[in-house]
Amino acid sequence: SSSSIDRSPSVPTAFQHAMASAVVARSCPSSAAGKAPARRSRSLAATPTPKPAVRGSGRSGSISTLSRPGSGDSVRSAGIMILGSTPSRPNSAGSSTCLTQASLIQLLPTSVRDQLEPLPAEMQEQSLAAFMLALTGAATGEAIQSITRATCRPDVSGGSDDQTSWHGLLGATSGWRPPRLVALSEQAARPGYNAYSASEYVDTPEVLNEKARLLAQMWKRSGQDTVIYTGAGLSTAAGIGDYASKAAQSVAPHKKQASTGSRLDLRPTLAHHALASMEEKGLIGHWVQQNHDRLAQKAGFPQAKLNEIHGAWGDMKNQVKMMDDTLRRDLLEWLGSWAERANLCVALGTSLCGMNADQVPRAVADRFGHSSGEGLVIIGLQRSVYDDVASLRIWWLCDDVMKLVATGLGCKVPNANVAKRGKEWDHRHPKLCYNTPVRKASDAI
Repeated sequence: SSSSIDRSPSVPTAFQHAMASAVVARSCPSSAAGKAPARRSRSLAATPTPKPAVRGSGRSGSISTLSRPGSGDSVRSAGIMILGSTPSRPNSAGSSTCLTQASLIQLLPTSVRDQLEPLPAEMQEQSLAAFMLALTGAATGEAIQSITRATCRPDVSGGSDDQTSWHGLLGATSGWRPPRLVALSEQAARPGYNAYSASEYVDTPEVLNEKARLLAQMWKRSGQDTVIYTGAGLSTAAGIGDYASKAAQSVAPHKKQASTGSRLDLRPTLAHHALASMEEKGLIGHWVQQNHDRLAQKAGFPQAKLNEIHGAWGDMKNQVKMMDDTLRRDLLEWLGSWAERANLCVALGTSLCGMNADQVPRAVADRFGHSSGEGLVIIGLQRSVYDDVASLRIWWLCDDVMKLVATGLGCKVPNANVAKRGKEWDHRHPKLCYNTPVRKASDAI
C-alpha cells in the first residue's frame, strides 16, 4: 500500500547512485560506469532473419521476426507463474570475505562514508553488501575507483540527463525530486536480457500527484489512439508472483499477501478495473497483454481490443508461450499495426527488456522523439532501458497510479456496468476457456 511506501527511509542520492552503479556493473556487464544496457534485441531465432522496417514509418527496424528472444541463462518460462514465490536473499557482506564491517567502511571514500552513516542499520547492511559484491568482481582499488566515480556524479536534480532518466523527457526541466530507493538488490531483474538490477524506487507523493495529473491530460488528448502495454507487475496486486521482484525488501504487493487456491479464480486488481472503465469512456484503443491471467476480461475489458500476444490460460488456439516459442502471425501483425498507429503507449509493470512485443513502446517513443504524439509513459518500480526516451516516467505501484489517473479522467472505478460485463464473461468462460479467433491487422481500429 502507499502508506507503507511513505514510511520508507529517504536515501541520499549520491550514495544511492554509487551503490546502484556497482550493482548494475556486476549484474549487467554490458553496462559500464552507469551507462544503460544497449536497447538492442537479442537474437530472435536459431537462424536470425533481417528485421523489416516498420510499415509506413519511413524509418528502419522496429518489427522483428515471429519468435521471441531466447531465455539465455533464465530458467523460468514466460508461461510459468509461481504464486507467492520467495526471492533469493542477497548474500551478506560477511559471507564472501573475511573483512569486518568496520574495515570495509574504512575502504570507502570519505564522501561515501558521510552519506552512509545517517542510513538505518538495515539499509547500511544492504548497501555494504552491494559494495562487497563489487569487490568480489574486481580488485579493491578498481572497485573503490568505480564507487568514487559514481559518487562524484552530479546529483540528479542538477543535470538534465539524469532528470530525464528519472522523470522522462517531459520532466527534464521540471525540478522534480528524484525517486527514493526503497528496496536494494544486487541481483539482475532479468538475467540475460536488457535490464538493470532488481532494486526498486518510488516517487515522492508530491511528484507522483503531479505526474498523475500530467498523464491524465496526455491521455485525454490521445483518446482512442492509446495503447496499453502490460507485464507481470500489473497483476502482483492480485497475488500472482512475478519474476523480477527479487529485492529482499521488495514493496511489490504479492510479497505481503500471496494468492492461495487456483490461479484461475483470481480477481482483477484496481488497475484492471480502472483500465476497463477508461476503455468504456473511449480512452483506450488497444491493450497488448503480456500476462496470461485473463484478469482484463474479468474486469470487463472487451476481448475484441485485447491482444494476448504471449498466450493465455485456457486458450487452446493461443497457448502460453515459452521464451523461445513462436508467436501467432496474425497477433504479431495486429501488434505491428498498432505500433504504427498509437499516439500514446502506457506501459504498466513490464521490464521492457527486449521482448518482441516491445516494438510498440519503442515505435511510440521514437515518434515522440520526432515531435509526434504523446509518447511512451512507463509505470513501475524498477529501472528500464527505455527510461531516458519515455515522455513520462512514474515510479510507483500500478494500482495507486491508476487510481489517481482515473480520478483525473473522471472515470469511476469500478464502473458498475463494466464490472457486470466482466462477471458475465467469467460466467460464460469457466476455467478461462476461450479460444482467440484469427485477427486482422485492421481489427478494432
